[in-house]
Amino acid sequence: LADADGPADALAIAGRLRLLTALRDGPSGACTLNARIEALIAEAGGGRGTPGHGTRGHGTSGHFHGQPLLITENSYRHGLFNGDIGVCLADDRGVLTAWFAGNAPGSAAAGDTGDDGPAPPRPFHPAALPAHESAFAMTVHKAQGSEFDEVWLQLPARDTRVLSRELVYTGLTRAKTRLHLAAPAEVIETALARHASRVSGLGWRLGDGGG
Repeated sequence: LADADGPADALAIAGRLRLLTALRDGPSGACTLNARIEALIAEAGGGRGTPGHGTRGHGTSGHFHGQPLLITENSYRHGLFNGDIGVCLADDRGVLTAWFAGNAPGSAAAGDTGDDGPAPPRPFHPAALPAHESAFAMTVHKAQGSEFDEVWLQLPARDTRVLSRELVYTGLTRAKTRLHLAAPAEVIETALARHASRVSGLGWRLGDGGG
């Protein structure tokens, strides 16, 4: 993302890969994983410490170049809604701007303007955004309705009642071309045993071989 060729390219890249989790909190939760990823970026010389590649910009504490953003509340004033994904980019002066897919008034989908093709990305000052957070990792729940070329699905090391066959199925089907599933075998087995009646074909897709 930090090396993207402009906002449109950055938004396209952001839609190719996503780390999904079952939980928001805890060791394998989205909040923890986002914090770990940000720390690794900072240690590598990016993130919040490098001008142009990590500057916080002018009064935009917590934002940095190449940071994917997830909107967590609806804002009709901004035309941004819960689940929208954007990217924070710095210009040549190190000033940060948050970019989101363009949309036209009355459009059914962000980025779709009807006969004229996709609208250009929309710029926002990061400090003026509605509630949002980093989107290196996000919960399966937040990813409903979205698809990515490649998905890394991280389940917790121990069973929790949040896990179910439906949750695994939802996470699996967010991937268009490639899925990586990280979890102990017993956690996967327990999750698949819950609420399985409404899901068909999942066992085969996970390698059970059954029809």
